[in-house]
Amino acid sequence: MSKIHDIAAKYQITEATVRTLLEGLQTTSGFQVQFNSAELGGMGQWQSGMVMIGDIFNDGLKAKVAALCAELASFVREYQATQPEETEKKDATVAAPIKTIPATFSGSQNGTKYAYYAPQNVLQIEEEDKIARYSTEGLTLWGVQQAQDGTGKKLKFTHAGGTITVDDLKPAVE
Repeated sequence: MSKIHDIAAKYQITEATVRTLLEGLQTTSGFQVQFNSAELGGMGQWQSGMVMIGDIFNDGLKAKVAALCAELASFVREYQATQPEETEKKDATVAAPIKTIPATFSGSQNGTKYAYYAPQNVLQIEEEDKIARYSTEGLTLWGVQQAQDGTGKKLKFTHAGGTITVDDLKPAVE
């Protein structure tokens, strides 16, 4: 029996749903996942300590999704911790790996694109066709929110110690 099979049986969901969550969690190093699954209450998202599902009044399902995602996230982090780092990533400049590896998380809000690359400790911001890269050394970013600064353009990034903006970060060394 596989780990996916065991987890699917434990939470009484299909293996396909477990695989979908696992793939999503792998892209964020186990920190968050978005999904759209009838088995999990429709569209939803999970981040440690926060779960939202389309079936908003189903507290039992929310608890099930929270436990399932927490277990899968732990599995992803343990697995990734045992994998050897690729020396190419450490020795290359910031620009090179970003073109070839998937972002830990990425998105856009109000014309500002962002991509976070946890293994390289880089946050990339693209605004008005200009790309800026910032060092996140010593921080593990978990997500993004829009700051209420009047323009709606300033982004805040969440981490274990709270939130930061790009103004709090140093430019990444190219």
